Amino acid sequence: MGFLKSATAFLLAVFILRAALGAMFQAPGAAGPTLVEAFALDWAGFGTLVGLFWLPGLFLAYPLGLVARRLGDRRGVLLGLVLLILGAVVSAHAEDITLLIAGRLLMGLGTLLVILLLTKMVQDRFLGRDLFPAMAVYVLGWPLGIAAAQAALPGFVPDHGWQFPYQVAAFGAGVTFIAVALARGPEPRALPISNASGSALTRDEFRRMCLAGACWALVNGAYMVLVSFAPPMLMARGLGLAEANFATSLISWSNMLAVPLGAWLARRAGVAGPMAIGASLLAMLAALALPMADVGWAPFLGLLHGFCYALPITVFSALAAEAVAPERRARGLGVYFVWFYAGCTGCPAFAGWLRDVTGSATVPIFFAVVALGAALALYVWFRRDLARG
Repeated sequence: MGFLKSATAFLLAVFILRAALGAMFQAPGAAGPTLVEAFALDWAGFGTLVGLFWLPGLFLAYPLGLVARRLGDRRGVLLGLVLLILGAVVSAHAEDITLLIAGRLLMGLGTLLVILLLTKMVQDRFLGRDLFPAMAVYVLGWPLGIAAAQAALPGFVPDHGWQFPYQVAAFGAGVTFIAVALARGPEPRALPISNASGSALTRDEFRRMCLAGACWALVNGAYMVLVSFAPPMLMARGLGLAEANFATSLISWSNMLAVPLGAWLARRAGVAGPMAIGASLLAMLAALALPMADVGWAPFLGLLHGFCYALPITVFSALAAEAVAPERRARGLGVYFVWFYAGCTGCPAFAGWLRDVTGSATVPIFFAVVALGAALALYVWFRRDLARG
């Protein structure tokens, strides 16, 4: 019982949960062209289906942030997992696009509860420099779930149908429910003394939460576009289904080394900012080369992009903790996640629309590069704004 109450057990449950979320998100991408054909989707429709995973958060993140304390963190996360399982089961049994959309929206509602309250749980329990390694664990499960789903599941789709990724995702969420229920975790750390008063965000806090949320939205939006649209782009350039998905999965597998290394470096004074800027620029160059270089370079470019993209990811993910006083964190995260969900909903859909309009499989990749560049600009703005404050 002592282990179940430890920080290690809590972070292990967080890691498993985030991996399950990654597999949930990637279910349509793992089904790929088979899903598109089964439901007669165009690429804008496919991108919209991917983005629906985030749509409920666009409208409900802020209201949920207002009532989060009364709902209870652990209770809310477990309720979110129930909705995720239900949504995956509905999707797997869909016979028309309406049920497929309904299942995806149920998964999105569960994701909203899980991400908002899980983020608060981690930031309440780990403060100061301890936050970077905790956020590394928090972030790392997500790409691992996506990479595993992208590398392993497409090979089963021809024999087991487009439903198979959804079925696996539902099973993973069930395992996660048990892990979260058992791991009681450490108690929230005592909040530092603050001169902040009242429950409303200050104007500075509101602006900084908007900057942090928009930055994190575009960082994630760029990633989602790449892992969703790189496989069909590489197939259009001559790779087979398995080869294209393997090369794309390397974007996520490389995160396994880059995220903890980046968290370790970020704890060193003066390193976080230069690392975020330099690594992001290299990641943009690697993604830009992906549709332009010889297709044989795709695995290497996937690895290079994923490593450079993930190196500063804990720096970007920790911005919200710096933007607002701890006692108003739940309310601030409501603002933060409105931006996050807007970007995550809109980026894949817009990328799909760009592909349909231009007829080019490479345009979504270029859009992902632009999104990552915009995120970097918002990060610089945030740091300057915080320094002035």
